[in-house]
Amino acid sequence: MRSRNYKGLNNDIEDVRQAAALSHMAKISYRTGRKLVFDPVNETFGSDAEANRYLSREYRRPFVVPARV
Repeated sequence: MRSRNYKGLNNDIEDVRQAAALSHMAKISYRTGRKLVFDPVNETFGSDAEANRYLSREYRRPFVVPARV
């Protein structure tokens, strides 16, 4: 990471992102108290508004993350 050379990484960046996402989805399931169905194409929990609220948060200006990065 410090060298900013991706060839020095031990794992593929996408693999690490997916592993982190699994942890986040487990935490969301625990917080809602039920099993959830995740849509990997849209990266949402379908029409489950409560679970989808946990996927991001409201940011304080000027530290806003754009919807499309």
